[in-house]
Amino acid sequence: MNPKYLVRPEDFSIFDLDESNGCYRHYSTQPDYTDGTRQNAMSHFTYENLTKNYDFFPILESELESYRIKNDEYFNFLSWQTRPDGHGGIKGGTYEEYLKKVKV
Repeated sequence: MNPKYLVRPEDFSIFDLDESNGCYRHYSTQPDYTDGTRQNAMSHFTYENLTKNYDFFPILESELESYRIKNDEYFNFLSWQTRPDGHGGIKGGTYEEYLKKVKV
């Protein structure tokens, strides 16, 4: 039996097992569609493919909140890093610089 949740290491995105086809889809607590259903998992999003080729790793349900926080933090940093510089480019910056700005 495959684990219920996997995490993508690059951005801490959570994927959950779609039991209808045994593959994984992006985790969501809310339904994707107005009829209350969620998207089906893509057939190539198998446990073996995601863990072997993309370094996804399993987590427990008790760890969901901590990985949601890490994912939010990653995208907050990405938004800060790609903020406009006023001349058509982006300002950039390291994660350490971001942490210093956030703590101020």
